[in-house]
Amino acid sequence: MWLADPVFLRKSPPKRTQLILLLMLAWIALPLLFDLPMSVGAAFALLWLIRVGLLFTKIKKLPLWALVILLLGSTVWIYFRLGTIIGRDASVSLLMLMIMLKAFEGETLRDWQILLLAQLILMGGGLLFNQSILMAPWLIVALFCLISALGLLAATQPSAAIRQGALILLLSFPLAVILFLVVPRKDKPLWGIPQPQQSAASTGISDTLVAGSVSNLVLDNALVFNATFDNDVKPRQADLYWRVLVMGRNYDGEWRAVKEQYTDEDSLQLPSKDNLAQQSNNRLLGYQLILQDDHGRIPALDQPLADSQPDLNRRVGNVVRVNRSREGLRRIHLYSQLTPYLYQQMDEALLNYYTQLPNGLNPQTRQLAQQLARQSGGSEEFIRHIMDYFRNNHFQYTLTPQTSDEPINRTDFFLFQSREGFCEHYADATVWLARAVGVPARVVVGYQGGEYHPEGKFWQIRSKDAHAWVEIWIAEKSRWQRVDPTTAAAASRIEKGIEDALPAGQRASLTSSYPLLQKYLDNGQFYWQQWVVNYDTGSQKSILTWLNLKNLPVSVLVVMIVIVIIIMALPLVFWLRRQGDVQSQPLTDGINLLMQTVIEGEEDELAAMGPLELQALLAEHNLLNADLAALLMQYIDWQYGAGGLPDKRQQRVWYRKMKKAVRQLNKQE
Repeated sequence: MWLADPVFLRKSPPKRTQLILLLMLAWIALPLLFDLPMSVGAAFALLWLIRVGLLFTKIKKLPLWALVILLLGSTVWIYFRLGTIIGRDASVSLLMLMIMLKAFEGETLRDWQILLLAQLILMGGGLLFNQSILMAPWLIVALFCLISALGLLAATQPSAAIRQGALILLLSFPLAVILFLVVPRKDKPLWGIPQPQQSAASTGISDTLVAGSVSNLVLDNALVFNATFDNDVKPRQADLYWRVLVMGRNYDGEWRAVKEQYTDEDSLQLPSKDNLAQQSNNRLLGYQLILQDDHGRIPALDQPLADSQPDLNRRVGNVVRVNRSREGLRRIHLYSQLTPYLYQQMDEALLNYYTQLPNGLNPQTRQLAQQLARQSGGSEEFIRHIMDYFRNNHFQYTLTPQTSDEPINRTDFFLFQSREGFCEHYADATVWLARAVGVPARVVVGYQGGEYHPEGKFWQIRSKDAHAWVEIWIAEKSRWQRVDPTTAAAASRIEKGIEDALPAGQRASLTSSYPLLQKYLDNGQFYWQQWVVNYDTGSQKSILTWLNLKNLPVSVLVVMIVIVIIIMALPLVFWLRRQGDVQSQPLTDGINLLMQTVIEGEEDELAAMGPLELQALLAEHNLLNADLAALLMQYIDWQYGAGGLPDKRQQRVWYRKMKKAVRQLNKQE
């Protein structure tokens, strides 16, 4: 006689509702299809198409053995494609496929309710990969669909469910904003999970440098990071050299990044922020970056100081690294001394390392280096002769230089035949010329300049700002000196940006076809990252300061916050209560609760049973106690008596008594 589940949970939703829920699942999984391996996305799409196809057959669900086989196959497939089943990529891939397999169990209403909850969890997986402003409309639509789906599963008409979903989302928005602003924040975002090791940077800057390494990256206009300067300072674009990697060794014409297992802290001679601030002849800048964690690599202006931030350290070449790399956006605050010089103690090991060249390559370059060295009285004059060589021999700055038929001597080809190249060609040639005569030199790769947005007073640095330059050791002064040989061929590249330096035919790919729209997107992206994705304790304090609330006692501030939350929640509470009053049917719900709890049968069979039949059936099985008998008699009198139905308050009192009586029956089971 007893049911394991109520009948309404065993009922299968209409096919139209099931199709809508499957379409929702596709929408929620959409961002992941671009971030996860293509093979995982293809597996999800195939399973989704099969599940949709089953809606139009008589097959309501797959047998358990088939689901187990599919689950094991999905796990093996992910392990085969990713090499693991743990970590962000593998875990989210497995979660997405498991949720898709859950849809194959979708026979009862309970199954679809669980699938709906699983989709909510999957939304969080999408945010682990992408926190761009384009995720905002996706998230709003996904939440709207989930809220509306609750109405669909409750047998509400689609049009009414859509209206209710939109209204609930609208009424919830002010409350959500207030809770977002006042709930205590952690210093790191929720998606700050550890990041796996890999050699190539996610922004595109690689550990190796050859012809085309930077020029190919420049063609991508993707945002790399935003930067704001303390006190709204606006530095010159020509001073913005964001160093990321230092290339120190050349293997058969290919430059490779310096190993970063040790730091430069013992040999570098960098002043602290406090000491530098006392020197009026130095330019000290504080600035804040919001960037996607690039495996711990932080673009820092020349030259980052010793005590910028506790969780940072300086590695070989005075590049900045975080101690723990993690997924997602992060906020970094740094101080830099805007100078082209870096003082260091040069020992014999470093001297040998930064003068090594592969044997037998680029003989013409070596001869030119000897010639320029004989004309020079020191390292600084030697640098001037190199720059003059670029200026006086009609070198061209281009994204599409000629390529050599003999790539192993590509520096000779650039200096003496093509005389056209991008920044990596000029940096490579300069280091070759210096090392060929025993002068230590190295390539620095990062970004130069950026686009300034005066409305928000921030800079946006994109992939097109990728750049390579050189540092040459000035033995007479015991310091590295930044040398940018690109300026000899295209000075406007440093002063005005890459678009101004390239030939007209090569600029189109670097500029937006819709500049006004791009402007609004850029501003929106900055504010989204600044105040939503990276909203932390510092941001909360900034808002309190802006509202002149920072100095209030904590108790007063808490009371004010509670009052504001209550005020913002009132419209939603009143609407939900009104909807409950309009849609509630206490008498019908109470009698259905009694039947669904104790009597087996299909829904149509139960609907045909009257209260007198129910009363007789309960009495037959010794389940009709005094309370139930009184409640059933009251129900019969209201439904069929001459007095008619009472008001809703009396009906709700009756319903509460019926729920209590049903609980007593459950205890007798």
